[in-house]
Amino acid sequence: MRELVKKNGLMVISLAVWFLTAGCQPSGQGAVQIQIQISDPLVIAEGADLQRNTEVQLVEQMARYRNSYRQYLKLLEEFYDKQGNQLKSDWARKEREHLQIAPQREYLVIAEIAGPDLRAQNLVAPADTLYQEGMKLLVQGRGAWSIDKRKLYLAIDKFNELITNYPDSDKIDDAAFQIAEIYRHYLKDYTRAMLYYQRVWQWDPQTPLPARFAVARIYDEYLHNRIKAVEYYEKAINLEADYPQNVVYATNRIEKLHAELSQK
Repeated sequence: MRELVKKNGLMVISLAVWFLTAGCQPSGQGAVQIQIQISDPLVIAEGADLQRNTEVQLVEQMARYRNSYRQYLKLLEEFYDKQGNQLKSDWARKEREHLQIAPQREYLVIAEIAGPDLRAQNLVAPADTLYQEGMKLLVQGRGAWSIDKRKLYLAIDKFNELITNYPDSDKIDDAAFQIAEIYRHYLKDYTRAMLYYQRVWQWDPQTPLPARFAVARIYDEYLHNRIKAVEYYEKAINLEADYPQNVVYATNRIEKLHAELSQK
């Protein structure tokens, strides 16, 4: 069941997630109520952090049921083969093959599972090695003349492996930043880019990386949210002063955006 509600000028989605598969409803659980605002990717991320355990359980259960579905189709195919019922065996095989090629969404990324409370603090040699391997793949993937998405996804995997296996490494914010850069510049997935940029300053509040400036550019250029763009440009000026070119750019954009807002 899905219900759209207006609250404070923002569209809100209320989701009731039901386990429809016969016999698969967890004991003692009914519908899981989930509510998110859809106007701002970072608002969505912050709301999701509060409901992370529920979402992780739902996604993990879905994956288990999907795998069971595949296994039972295989058993059906073998059963009908033994019966000599080629028609039904073909049905089961084709359904299983269709399941294999159907889109399977990555509902959770590592930044969501890890949550906002990690801290980049310790020097961890294996994490440094993973970071260098990820950077090598990133350089290869972005190329001089064309991008190689396969290499870029392998780079993301390396950086995510670092975050997963060494969550106290002082490289987790660097890894999150590089993943965000890949999503923003090469894969054009701005929602995931913003989540990983957000993790950069959550995991290291004193990070020297220009994550807030990058978020401001996304709000400004792709989401056309002037108020949020100004907010993050101001944060970039105050907290990321090590990048003077960014500070100059942010200052100029704030003036122009204020002028546009004043005309409304």
